[in-house]
Amino acid sequence: MNIESAFIDLKNKLRLVSSSIRLDSELLLMKSLNVSRAHLYTHKEDTLTEDQKNMLEQLCQRRMLNEPMAYILGKKEFWSREFEVSCATLIPRPESELLIEEVLNLTSETENKKILDLGTGSGVIAISIALERPNTTVIACDISKAALKVAKRNKEQYNIENISFQESNWFLEIQEKNFDIIISNPPYIKMKDHALSQLTFEPIEALISGNDGLDAIRHIALNAKSYLNIDGLLLLEHGKDQENEVNQILTSAEWEVIKCVRDLRGFPRLTVAK
Repeated sequence: MNIESAFIDLKNKLRLVSSSIRLDSELLLMKSLNVSRAHLYTHKEDTLTEDQKNMLEQLCQRRMLNEPMAYILGKKEFWSREFEVSCATLIPRPESELLIEEVLNLTSETENKKILDLGTGSGVIAISIALERPNTTVIACDISKAALKVAKRNKEQYNIENISFQESNWFLEIQEKNFDIIISNPPYIKMKDHALSQLTFEPIEALISGNDGLDAIRHIALNAKSYLNIDGLLLLEHGKDQENEVNQILTSAEWEVIKCVRDLRGFPRLTVAK
């Protein structure tokens, strides 16, 4: 089997599961052969070794089972950078870039802000902010040891010093106070949400938060003030249908100046409170 025939075979198989057949086929071939995209098209007649064929078959089977490409490749682009991901972390979504945009809108490059990221997962949001605002101090926490290992490798990849990671169940192990900004992309999916059927490969504890999906947001809303400076800000990502519920939770917890920010598609995706 040469590269060209392997490519054709892959595309035929992936028609059943993929909406980006050509791209997925290219990426699986590139990973199996450890070559560039250009190599695939300039060396079509090259014969695959047995090891390469076996690797390609394994990767193809994983994709045929609907495993996301990000987990198969072990990486995902976010905020124009490439980050490691694993089955211990959620796959970063474009919607979460809104958190970064809002933090950048609320800060300047010269300010020495102190930021806490709750439930950091692979660390992509916190690391992106630390890279964009090198004068800030970012502390990012997660309850998952496995997720934090991925986050720390992502930090090392970009060789940044203004961010640290800590194992903590939300605020439980956070000793520092006086943060200027607290951000979080917490679990916010309902226990019996139909969307979960499409997310079977992702860590369930990072997706679900109680019957209505709002337990984590309630916990953060009730406790975050103790960790913020006066005039400190809380930024919460949430589902596009949760704007009113999140507003009510924050209002009940006596937050002020509550504002919802919409994503590029016009959906209410992020709430900021003071």
